[in-house]
This record gives sequence, structure tokens and C-alpha cells, in this order.
Amino acid sequence: MSADKAPVEKLPLAVRKDVRDEWDNKKADLEKQVSELLGAEWKFEVNPLAIYPYAEPDSYGSNSLGSCIFAYFDGLIWHLKSFLSTHTLAASELNSVASTHIVTLIASNKFTYCGTDIVDGKLNLVFHPEKLGTNISHVAQELAATLSSAPQPEGAPSLSYAARHSIKTDYDPKVGAMLEKARTLLKNPKFEFEPGFEAIGAVLKGNKEVRDDWETNLGDFVLKYLESFVDALDREKFGDDDLLREGLEEACEKGAVRVRVVEKLKDGGYNEILSDGGELVIQTTPEKWGTNIHHAAEKLVNIL
Repeated sequence: MSADKAPVEKLPLAVRKDVRDEWDNKKADLEKQVSELLGAEWKFEVNPLAIYPYAEPDSYGSNSLGSCIFAYFDGLIWHLKSFLSTHTLAASELNSVASTHIVTLIASNKFTYCGTDIVDGKLNLVFHPEKLGTNISHVAQELAATLSSAPQPEGAPSLSYAARHSIKTDYDPKVGAMLEKARTLLKNPKFEFEPGFEAIGAVLKGNKEVRDDWETNLGDFVLKYLESFVDALDREKFGDDDLLREGLEEACEKGAVRVRVVEKLKDGGYNEILSDGGELVIQTTPEKWGTNIHHAAEKLVNIL
């Protein structure tokens, strides 16, 4: 069905009453809730005359258009509350990419039933032109994906929202303890981890060989690559062997280990560890990203 039907000129009286009572009279409260959740003033823009042509005869949208419209926006608020409780970056991100701070309701063939997208700075609640009123409660269940796919304003970070959220939740809270363990085993309080998130993202973004979920796993996988290095230090007893520590210091003059993605590994396989430019480097390819992570640094001693 076409998603560009012409608006009707006038709604039936019963439908106009439902729009007045169930949408117009309740819209301000919904706008207030969203504005409080996001810390900025947001407005809703809906044209019931443009929505009504998509309502099947004797359907929810036809008989109760106001209630139907309300349900889409109420569904947004329900998902937004849940989303913000676990995504601390989301409010500022949404305010940035949906810069008009306007939410609309439109028809599109983009989704099977409904969903969200951000176009021209507006957050669109989208329903399939043949499915108005169907699965309304799911309308905003993919907000993280919506934020990641939204056009970015000038000066925005190079990594997507999903990637940055993964770093904040899966990497940042855990890396400190792991780094401290590495420093203790190496008896080097200045040793550093270089996660290389931006460089990794630049290689993986748009690559046809990489797994689809690389952005949502970026923080966790980088942490695990570094963990493989710490496990190798522990397993080979670097903390008790000054010769091993001396060998690592010679191979790693800069006192850092980096994670890197390259197009091809020197000796094939899934991962490799090497000394490059005074750093230790754990590297893999887009195709092998996230595979056999725990064995990535198993040949550490061999390269010293």
C-alpha cells in the first residue's frame, strides 16, 4: 500500500470527538513527560487528517483514531523510560541527533508493523500503511538502533551511539582492575592499555566481512583482547620472572599494549600478537573480529 495517501478534508464527527478527547486533551501531558525525561522541551506534531486514510474500515484506527494516536506516543514514553534507565548517554544523544525536538507520526513501508527513525532532525514514530494500530506497544523498542543509524551533526563522534554505549558499559567500568593486574605482574606502574576504539571503528565500519553486531560488542571485545594479554602474563608467571619482564620491556619500549584490526595477518589464523613501533599489538581482521579472543596473546613469550 502507498505511504503517501492524501489527507482527508474532514473527519467524521465521532472520530473528531475521539481525537479531541483522547489525543488533543492529553497531548500536553505526554509532551511534558518526554521533556522531563530528556531534559529539554519536546513537542509532538501529528495531523489526524493525514493519519485517518490509513485506517481500515471498522478498525481501531477508524473507530478510535485519537486513542490510537495516543497509544503510539504513550508507547514511546514507556520504552523511553526503560531505555534511559540503562543507557546513560541516550538523552543527550537523542537531543543532539533529533535536533528539532519534535516527534511525529507518519506512514512508511520501512517497518513490518511500526518503528522509529530520525530524519531532518525529527524523531518519527512510523507505522506501516497497512498496519495502523497493530503492535503499537513495539513502536520504540529499537531506540538504540535508531540513534546509531541517525544522521550525525557536524562534529559528532566518529563512533556510533551503540559503539559508545558498549564502551561506557562494557569497557570503562572493568578495565581499571585489569590494567592494575597487568601493572602488578609486570612490576610497572606506568604500563598502559591502548584500546584504539576509533581506529578499530574506522576499519570495521562498512566492512562486508565483519559480524553485524560489532558495534554493540566493541567495548566487551576490546576488553577481552586485552584480558587475553593479562591472562598470558599470569599463566607464564611474569610476576615471578625478571627475565620475562626484561624481555617484554625490550620489545615494548613504550610500555603499552594496543588492539588493532588489519586487513591481513602476518601468519594467518584468527589473531596474533607482535611488537610494532615500541608497542605490543594484539591484532585481528574484520572477518575474524571477536573469534578465539581468549587465545589472542597466547604466543606472547615467543615474540620476546
